[in-house]
Amino acid sequence: MLRIERFTRREALIVFGIGVLLLLPCIWCETSITGQDEYWLTFRTPMETLERGEWFTPWVNGEPRLKKPPLLYWAMLLSYQLLGINLFAARIWGVLAGAGLAACSTLLYRELFRKSGILAGLITLATISVSIEGRRAMLDLPLAFFTAITVFFAIRWGKSGRLAWILSAALSLGLSFLVKGPVGMVLFGVAAVSALFVFKRWRFLVSDWRQVLWACILLLAVSLPWPIIMACLWPDFLKIVDSEVAARGIGAVHVGSPFSTLGGAFGLVFPWSLILLAALLRSIHLAKNDSDRKALWLSAWFFGCVIPFFFIRSFARYMTPLIPAAAVLCAHWLDQAKGPWRTILLNISMSLMGLVAAAFCLFFLWFGKGIVMTAISLSAVGLMLWLTFSKKDVRLAAGSAALLLCLMMGGVYPSLGINAMPDDLDEMIGSRPIAAFNSSQPSMLSMRMKRSAMQVRSFVEEDLKKLKNFDGVVFLRKSDAGVFEDMAEKLGMDTVKAGGFKTFYSRQAWIRFAREDATAADWKAALKNHSLEALKPTIWYYRVRPQSLNPSIP
Repeated sequence: MLRIERFTRREALIVFGIGVLLLLPCIWCETSITGQDEYWLTFRTPMETLERGEWFTPWVNGEPRLKKPPLLYWAMLLSYQLLGINLFAARIWGVLAGAGLAACSTLLYRELFRKSGILAGLITLATISVSIEGRRAMLDLPLAFFTAITVFFAIRWGKSGRLAWILSAALSLGLSFLVKGPVGMVLFGVAAVSALFVFKRWRFLVSDWRQVLWACILLLAVSLPWPIIMACLWPDFLKIVDSEVAARGIGAVHVGSPFSTLGGAFGLVFPWSLILLAALLRSIHLAKNDSDRKALWLSAWFFGCVIPFFFIRSFARYMTPLIPAAAVLCAHWLDQAKGPWRTILLNISMSLMGLVAAAFCLFFLWFGKGIVMTAISLSAVGLMLWLTFSKKDVRLAAGSAALLLCLMMGGVYPSLGINAMPDDLDEMIGSRPIAAFNSSQPSMLSMRMKRSAMQVRSFVEEDLKKLKNFDGVVFLRKSDAGVFEDMAEKLGMDTVKAGGFKTFYSRQAWIRFAREDATAADWKAALKNHSLEALKPTIWYYRVRPQSLNPSIP
């Protein structure tokens, strides 16, 4: 038993280390994968909190950031203080959460099936969602990690009955609340209730009610102080929370959402989607004979995590906590399946991955971007397909898929130059205040300048009041220049166009980067000329001062 425990810990540590190595490359680059929620909210929240000299209440855009709990922001604030304000300090928590999630999948597989869980961990790392989200400073992957480790602790408690395990589960569940509110509790509740039904352990739960009570007390002690203090400090706290709930449309089925939600759930685990489908069907078939309750529970956990999102307006990444259930289920199916279907589905899955990767690489080769990394990635495609079709250990195929995703997302993609800015921009601006007008562009401005850019919206009266007394540099898209100049004139501001540059920037999603008005004809011309330059949006920046301060605007 002791040897098994040591091996379990070693497996999880190995997978965790592999995860860090695969997710770490290029997180420090301005051109790495990002999205609006990351660069406009997550990066700037601990930045403004630090600027205000506070820590308990997160701040962004000059007001308390009360829509989300503060745990990730506190972690980033700590790394900003220790490592300075930079992309590595901001994104390292996403790397650790992604590697930790893979380690959790490893532990869960070992705990359920008493076999090596490395395949489940590698499958987790070889999903498109972990490869992307593990490179960003977002809430979803830390939430998934805390939810998964809570499930693991709960399983250990269910097997041993030791108080330490259920208290560990309560602590991690409380931390999940401090990451993203009650979502983690709901998703863990789905896993727990489905386990009680499938394994028929209700009596065990009732017989150990004292331990459950202590766990509930610890859970409340961890999760409740922050919202209670916020409600006392900020009278509008509950209204803000209610507005966030209303914005998600919770409680009403949205047109087409069941199919799009299921598609998003299976898309999260690409390229393992077909294998996941086969594993789900197998577990349902075996449920008739009651011969594989563990697989049935994993299926119930998976579907239970999907169903709540039928009633919520959400992004697919919100379902990230279901990945461990999917990865363990896929690993179990690959371990148990016999006959040709195992080989056929594995070959199809890796072939689809290879086709997507090859198309991705050919796009970059066509436009002359990242030639070396693209060539290495194409070699990795060949390695992955060789390992798959030669019927080597499936763990090698999974590991090669994870490596391929690392090369594509951490090596090839940054070479496109999305969100790039002039190297000397910070020298030109100096210590002057900065602002972004009617957009969040340029995306990495706050991180480059190591201070939060002020948000100025032409339709918000409070923003215009701030702009009237602004003495600094305002950035805006070329298309907004006329609106900005007219508004500055009405406000009695002196403006001088100081410069501009062209750059791609992420619009809502990391894969959308061309200028908004780009047409099919523009793309055809770009393909013909082997150049993407004409598709780049233009960013202008203005030196702005109130007229009362004018001596010729330096």
